[in-house]
Amino acid sequence: MSYRFPELGVGTMLWTPKSDEEKENYFKTYKWCLDHGVDFFDTAEVYGNGSVETLLGEFKKLDGRTVKISSKFAPPSSMNPVAPKRKTVKTDSPEAIHEALDRTLDRLGMESLDLYLMHTPPKNGNIAAYMEVMAKELESGRIKAVGVCNHSGKQIAEATEALHKYGYSLDAAMVGYNLLRRYPETNGVIDICRKYNITLIPYAPLAEGTLTGKYRGKKVPLSYFVTSYFGHLNMTKERDDEIPFIKRLFSKPRECDVKRMEPLMLVLEDIAKKHGKSIAQVSLNWLYTNPKVNVFPIPGTRNIKQAESNLGAVSWTLTDDDRKRIDEAERSCR
Repeated sequence: MSYRFPELGVGTMLWTPKSDEEKENYFKTYKWCLDHGVDFFDTAEVYGNGSVETLLGEFKKLDGRTVKISSKFAPPSSMNPVAPKRKTVKTDSPEAIHEALDRTLDRLGMESLDLYLMHTPPKNGNIAAYMEVMAKELESGRIKAVGVCNHSGKQIAEATEALHKYGYSLDAAMVGYNLLRRYPETNGVIDICRKYNITLIPYAPLAEGTLTGKYRGKKVPLSYFVTSYFGHLNMTKERDDEIPFIKRLFSKPRECDVKRMEPLMLVLEDIAKKHGKSIAQVSLNWLYTNPKVNVFPIPGTRNIKQAESNLGAVSWTLTDDDRKRIDEAERSCR
């Protein structure tokens, strides 16, 4: 039986407070989420070198309420060459999952995780061997569901088939997906998720703020331009279009081109007003109500204002006409 995900989760990658005041702000956000029924938090062992897991463990102990938490194991990978060092086994061994999970559970103060994901495809390419170890942890009860992150459609299928041999399913695939980053629709990821009933977890669901409208008429921050430009160059082969590399090299990512984006922003704004919502809430709902695949959004949430906005993105549905208008506007600014 597949794991049942809630409507909405909380992304905590940036929960690395630099002051007591900032830490208190995150704790207030944590409590607000629980007060309003949002009790699923996503983290990873590499977020703050384990400090985010430690913070969540502290919040959980202070608050006392039951929460659901997902975390991620990081194998050596071309996407992340510097993997956490392991003490009991070789860093590139699938058995490193056991040690990594030990540390994650210790930092969180928990006996089991709701979801455990492999953060990137392993450099050694042996996905099946890693899934064999994941199956052992499912059997032990220390994890309730398994997922993969940053994997291609072919790699997701490989992980799924490997788990099936042990009587388990792959329950989640986390990939970059939003209204501007639609490659999972054509590069095989959504097809595989639909075939195997895998829930798609989109990271950067608001395109690092572009899909909130915050950069309209403004110059995007340099940090955002750099991360967008790296994806624009297609170094991880995520994009399935045929744009020559040299053209990518000397062109601007469209999400950083505010003039190019404005026709889409106008459509999102109009639809938002019709529903009494914000542009960000429309953008998240576009993901949440995807008709082709089960989607579980976990937008990054740094304060109560963002938490409230995210919650307002679910429990309602865009109309077919809304989706048609959004899709047409998105295609027009490609």
